[in-house]
Amino acid sequence: MNVQIAPLAVLIVVVVAVVVGVTVFNYTARAHDIAGRGDLGMAIMSAVGVATVLAVLLAPGFGRAAPDVPSVPPAGVAEQASVR
Repeated sequence: MNVQIAPLAVLIVVVVAVVVGVTVFNYTARAHDIAGRGDLGMAIMSAVGVATVLAVLLAPGFGRAAPDVPSVPPAGVAEQASVR
């Protein structure tokens, strides 16, 4: 199943996820009082979580089932295709 996402929506998702990840990494570094030693795992998990939420909100149809497509086309369509 292909989901078409607008390039601007992808850019927004990536930028916001990176900003959140860096912010969490810096916050955990300050919380532990160790310079440059933030919690990388927590930063990655929060960035992925934010990216997932934004993808669901910004991509219409993301996570929905594909519409039912008939396995056999209607008779009129098959006849028109064979005439061409």
